[in-house]
Amino acid sequence: MHRALKKCLPPSIENLSAGWVFLALAGSVSLVLLSIAAAQILLAAALIGCAWQIKRPDFKALMRHPILLPLLAFLLWTIVVALMSPNSLQSFGVLRKLLIYLILFLIPAVAREENQLTWIYKAVFAVSFIAGMGGLFQFFADPERDLLHRISGFMSHWMTYSGLLMLVFVMLLAYALCFGWRNHKWVLPLACVIILVLILSETRNAWMGAVVGAFIVILLRRPRATLILVVILLAVYLAMPARIKQRLQSGWDPNDPNTRNRIEIFETSIRLIKQNPWFGVGPANVNREALRYRGSREYPDWMYQHMHNNALQIAVERGIPGLALWLWLMVRLAWDALRLYSSRAGDSASPASREVLMISAAALGAWAAFLFAGMLEYNFGDSEVLTLFLFIMGAPYARRQFPIPNSRFAISD
Repeated sequence: MHRALKKCLPPSIENLSAGWVFLALAGSVSLVLLSIAAAQILLAAALIGCAWQIKRPDFKALMRHPILLPLLAFLLWTIVVALMSPNSLQSFGVLRKLLIYLILFLIPAVAREENQLTWIYKAVFAVSFIAGMGGLFQFFADPERDLLHRISGFMSHWMTYSGLLMLVFVMLLAYALCFGWRNHKWVLPLACVIILVLILSETRNAWMGAVVGAFIVILLRRPRATLILVVILLAVYLAMPARIKQRLQSGWDPNDPNTRNRIEIFETSIRLIKQNPWFGVGPANVNREALRYRGSREYPDWMYQHMHNNALQIAVERGIPGLALWLWLMVRLAWDALRLYSSRAGDSASPASREVLMISAAALGAWAAFLFAGMLEYNFGDSEVLTLFLFIMGAPYARRQFPIPNSRFAISD
């Protein structure tokens, strides 16, 4: 066991404390599927241990991280908005997620060597199997669930549960297409469990995100297989129970109650943005301010807790400038992942190259899945989903070209 663990840890991390940093990172990313509280404790341990080892050259290299400027601009604007909001003290509560954003810097710090990220991916897959089986147990224990009591696994909400499994599915597909499923046959039963649980969750935004993310990964790795994906989707649709089909079809019906309430939320968002275009209403004030701008008394107050759309929610909270900075951050993440993928697109002979292709393809697929699902749900505000998303998007930065020798933080732009 000790020898196997030592092979997983990079040569640059030889002492015990640094080894625990890596294990804390791996644990925090994988445990997010079971417990966000446990994951945040492990993540905090990883950050403290990593900060303890930072040397001055490392810190200077860290300042050159390509994501630093857009992330810093977005966070500073959030602080400005919080200060100007009517309820500034509560608005500052959004800054607690700063710890989560640091994953983007933590990954290049401790997962620099070959096989490190693959090890964490496998840990995520193992935990996701447990989470998926938990969801199946929930469903078969009570198959007659309504939409307000959907399966949620070990999570507190079905949106979080389905959002996490959506991202894991994209990761798993990238792993299978880069390393080959024939030599890793455990991929197939795990994929079946995740797909089945996603279907039974009846969460349409996760369905849409999973399909779009899968399409991007297949387009990158096996362009000719995109037609196969269409055939599989058609077969899955035809095999679905009538209840699931109705749930899918209702998304296109403007008279369906669950579709009408989303339309009401979107219209409320537009009215809020028009009245508060520059600084928004503050991160902690959306649920109160939305009640003043709603167009109908048909729906309960709790439905207006957020805007069920990433772009609209951020614009309402932080104004149009805040939305522009968020889009800059998102585009930068995708651009860096695409550059890494392009640098190795024609080389899949070595395990190191396959790992690079896997993490970059997964990042691009997860990015598309996250944003498309975010058109119908505010998943950027979901700590569990955001943690896993930032890990996936941070992984490519650990495999960029590093111009400063012997520095764990040296990242070129």
